[in-house]
Amino acid sequence: MRIEIQLDSECKDPKIVIHASEMTNEISSLLEKLSGNEYQSLMGYKGDEILLIQMDDILRIYTEGQYVYAQVNNEKLRLRQRLYQLEEMVPRQQFIRISNSEIVNFEKVKSLDMSISGTITLKFNTGDQSYVSRRYINKIKKHLGI
Repeated sequence: MRIEIQLDSECKDPKIVIHASEMTNEISSLLEKLSGNEYQSLMGYKGDEILLIQMDDILRIYTEGQYVYAQVNNEKLRLRQRLYQLEEMVPRQQFIRISNSEIVNFEKVKSLDMSISGTITLKFNTGDQSYVSRRYINKIKKHLGI
């Protein structure tokens, strides 16, 4: 994809024009990002069942083996997207990545346990807990304003 920006001092409102021979996934993804539309739900798989998962119901999204799962109401639902794709799909103010293998819904976090050694443990409303990897500690602190 080529990107071209033309600056015009007389232009009052920015305008984006996309020239393409057909609508592609790349263009659709770009349109969603530009329009600010975030996904409100995901498709989760439990055996042969396909379930619609609301973002607010997700406790955490994590990898286990080769697969990506969403933890919803103490259920483990398999997702088809990769973790990096899901990180782009979930609302950034609500979800935050805490390790290379996990994204959590920060609205479901009950408390944070900050140890002397510098590690952070997130405790959820459900009693579950997750650990922030050292690489993501500064990102969490920035998100919290610490």
